[in-house]
Amino acid sequence: MNRTRRLGAVVLTGAVVLGAGCADGARPELTDTTLAPAEGAITTTAPPPPSVPVTTTEAPFAQPSTPDGRSYPAVPAEPEAAAARLHDVERLLRAGDPDDAEWADLAHEQQMLYRVIGRNTEWIRIAIAEAPEALTTVIERHLAARQAIGNIGHGGEPPVNVPAWEIIEPLPADELRSLYEQAEEATGIGWSFLAAINLIETGFGRIDGLSTAGAQGPMQFLPSTWEEVSDGDIDDPYDAIPAAARYLVRRGGPDDMHNALWGYNNSDAYVAAVTHYASLFRDDPVSYRAAHAWEIHYSAAVGDLWFPVGYRVEEAQATEDYLDTAPWSAPPPPA
Repeated sequence: MNRTRRLGAVVLTGAVVLGAGCADGARPELTDTTLAPAEGAITTTAPPPPSVPVTTTEAPFAQPSTPDGRSYPAVPAEPEAAAARLHDVERLLRAGDPDDAEWADLAHEQQMLYRVIGRNTEWIRIAIAEAPEALTTVIERHLAARQAIGNIGHGGEPPVNVPAWEIIEPLPADELRSLYEQAEEATGIGWSFLAAINLIETGFGRIDGLSTAGAQGPMQFLPSTWEEVSDGDIDDPYDAIPAAARYLVRRGGPDDMHNALWGYNNSDAYVAAVTHYASLFRDDPVSYRAAHAWEIHYSAAVGDLWFPVGYRVEEAQATEDYLDTAPWSAPPPPA
């Protein structure tokens, strides 16, 4: 597409995007230390003063919740604990029901664990080395995709403003998969490649950019490119998904998906991220359903901001001003 990317760093949705996950700032345990008097020190036989309980004025951190009562998932501060929690969450997702509200919260926690672990090679090593055998390849591919997303160039310093977006509910996972599969039948482009592009570009359509400049719609077409592959509605996934498949065919797919994806976004890291997610979704249906439940996170200078459904900012504004009205968007300290 040879385009200038407008979305910065989603999701991804890391689409594509980042936060903090280190042990710095973890509160030390209070200990009661009694020092023996130095040799030769003067002592008295006076009774010791009564014991006084240790008190502190530091209030425990309370993460603000969204208006509908949801909270930003916390990630353990130590790599071993984060890895163990990731393994537990993966097992719970496989044992649970995707139609339960709690399942979506687990998927959001999974997303944050991968985002944080994926920024540090030692955390990645531990998460893979200690993974149950049945989950090893799933975790490897998730983390490979996260590393690739981290290598996608977004130009310059992390943003100090929040973007002019509206975050909306995407189409249901099964409805989107049906659209991907219909496009595959018509063009030969694998459904999971279309799903991976949709995830990385807009979090499966959650991001509705309010600017008319640059790429648009759930599959992020420039209007000039859109006219080459579709006469439909650039914002409608029923039109945008098959148009993306047709564009990939024009760029060499399905026979040469590397070149086709490169044509979509001229970045080796982007090609790698899409390919890893496509392989994962194709082989592991739970990973596709969980990724569909992921939220929109945005890598800002202040850290990894969460934009839940209902976020709407008409014009880019200073992060601090936004957080004054939406404190739940800022990450909690490591748990």
